[in-house]
Amino acid sequence: MAKGFSCFSRLRPFLAMTTGLALAISTASWAAAPNGDDALVQKGEYLAKAADCVACHTAPNGKPFAGGLAITSPMGNIVSTNITPDSETGIGHYSEADFTRALQRGIRKDGGHLYPAMPYTAYAGLNSADIHALYLYFMKSVAPVSQKNQPTKLSFPFNIRALMMGWNLLFLPHDAQKTDFDHLSSFERGRYLADTLEHCSTCHSPRNLFMAEKKSAYLGGSPLGGWYAPNVTSSVNSGIGSWSEDDLVTYFKTGEVAGKARAGGGMAEAVSNSLSHLTDRDLHDLASYIKQVPAINDAQDQRPRDQYSAPVENTDLRTGETIRVDRPVVMDGAALYDNNCASCHGGNGNGSPDQHIPSLYNNSVIGSAQANNLVMTILTGVQRKIDGHEVFMPSFGDQSLVQRLSDKEIASLANYVTGRFGRGDAHLQASDVQTIRQGGAKPFLIRYISMLVLMGGLGILLVLSLIYRCFKKTGRKGAAS
Repeated sequence: MAKGFSCFSRLRPFLAMTTGLALAISTASWAAAPNGDDALVQKGEYLAKAADCVACHTAPNGKPFAGGLAITSPMGNIVSTNITPDSETGIGHYSEADFTRALQRGIRKDGGHLYPAMPYTAYAGLNSADIHALYLYFMKSVAPVSQKNQPTKLSFPFNIRALMMGWNLLFLPHDAQKTDFDHLSSFERGRYLADTLEHCSTCHSPRNLFMAEKKSAYLGGSPLGGWYAPNVTSSVNSGIGSWSEDDLVTYFKTGEVAGKARAGGGMAEAVSNSLSHLTDRDLHDLASYIKQVPAINDAQDQRPRDQYSAPVENTDLRTGETIRVDRPVVMDGAALYDNNCASCHGGNGNGSPDQHIPSLYNNSVIGSAQANNLVMTILTGVQRKIDGHEVFMPSFGDQSLVQRLSDKEIASLANYVTGRFGRGDAHLQASDVQTIRQGGAKPFLIRYISMLVLMGGLGILLVLSLIYRCFKKTGRKGAAS
């Protein structure tokens, strides 16, 4: 699974972020809470971890929660803000009512509207007692950082925040949970974690023309900033129906399940920052809830995406032809694999004996019908560190320290890998890789916004013209009478 960015959110995986307020998390206490509030502050800290607030509000090499992280979205870069309790540049001047309104309604203290990159559509379900615990934790345990916010500059008309009022009327839920987190049943606790705190659907549910979640395709998979947050419904072939509850819990804890999947991108951040910190009880409640989500099946999926190919004994990656070292060769997919991948994953794709370097057969990324995650893994690599256990794969994109591959080379390599170890050649072209490299295909609303604005303007002129003609005709009749 992958988590990230919704259409407005960050990759964990469509990623909370934007010019506003979210929750916070800190491993060290800034100031001792007053007597009587200690338990609530600890509860708030746990809830903030479950919400993975740190992922979007901390810039690379920056101070925790001081903002400044630029997130690529279909509308442009959205810059996360300082959400430390600094009174001038952070949210230290927010009352609990301000805090609640930002979390549940997406409205800042100054009345400005947040973009749904900050997942207030999910946080709208937060219980008031849980918000109180979060507020105490955030204001009393996070170190204030004085750091000015960088403005988010989106193209017209998305830079008009007031448009969010209409969007919210259509798509913002209004019913908060009545029971707080500590007193929910196991099923409701799992749902609260999935839908509200972890906001899984912001990444794993596809979007409609207005970039709101399609409720009818809940957790059915969605493109996500170049990645693809896969189908995680109970479908055996298209989703995770072949996974056991223990498999899911292991994945949440470690980011990997041998022979099934490895977390990368936004999902790796979600595991590192959030899921791996939850209790076993909560992980099992979450896994149990996700396991019962109604299946969404895709006819093109004939078997689970982690059950393609099998290890073979043949160590010859090519044709068996002897090739001189100084003879120029076309770097086809097999040659690219041999030069860049085989040294770690093995000539036959077996990986390392302990599977620290995963095998390429029975691999959900390579068996998926969407090659996005394979391409993004090649482009960006994988890095996650949990409880001292670090997983690392170098990138082969523009910032690579080992080998920068072109779009054409990545397409050729991905086609070879999916053809040999997955369901078959993905038939990627260089243009496909370029699109994925740039964050994925633009949503309908982004591609046609200029035309829609023009049509809307013409429609308004037409209506005004008809009104004018109507009044003019009425005036003439009055004069004639």
